[in-house]
Amino acid sequence: MGLITLVGLVTIGLSTYMIIYSHYLYNHFARWLGLFERRVPHREQAGDDRTDVQLPDAILFGLGRYGGDIAHGLCGQGWKVLGIDFDPEVVNAWSKDDLFVRYGDAEDPEFLSLLPLKHAGWVISTSPERTVNLALLAALKIYDYTGKVAVRVHSAEDAKALSSAGADVILSPFTDGAKKAVDILITSNSARSGGIQR
Repeated sequence: MGLITLVGLVTIGLSTYMIIYSHYLYNHFARWLGLFERRVPHREQAGDDRTDVQLPDAILFGLGRYGGDIAHGLCGQGWKVLGIDFDPEVVNAWSKDDLFVRYGDAEDPEFLSLLPLKHAGWVISTSPERTVNLALLAALKIYDYTGKVAVRVHSAEDAKALSSAGADVILSPFTDGAKKAVDILITSNSARSGGIQR
């Protein structure tokens, strides 16, 4: 076996392991990785500096498809929503949409100290990751947050764990969506025939 082949196999093996266990590895090596961070993280400072965002009704972590729909729905109902996302491109796109956004990470307890938690009635996490939501719930307890917390889950086990950790509302997109679909189908069918149509 040639040296190049050996180096290629080792690289593939190590990169696969590091991708699969990246969250664990980051938690383990985080204190040393801080040495490589920029002193002034310009992209991470992107966000909303407007003063009227200081009193949001809800702080929403995650502005992807699901979180974005929640943000638009709440804003449509007259809520002031402060959106948080860790992707600078998402933050930039949402700031052009004239919504209040900031760059940040739900797992960073220090970041939460910069948010207007005392004024927000809701903190909503649309991250499906149990570890992210548990870290957020723990940090909110540290800062004595008294509002309500809603978190997204993908399984019944996650729902139990997050409920016992203090989540007030469990958002399960697939289950909630299926229930809504059943309601629409039953209502549509009943309106047409006055009963079950087969």
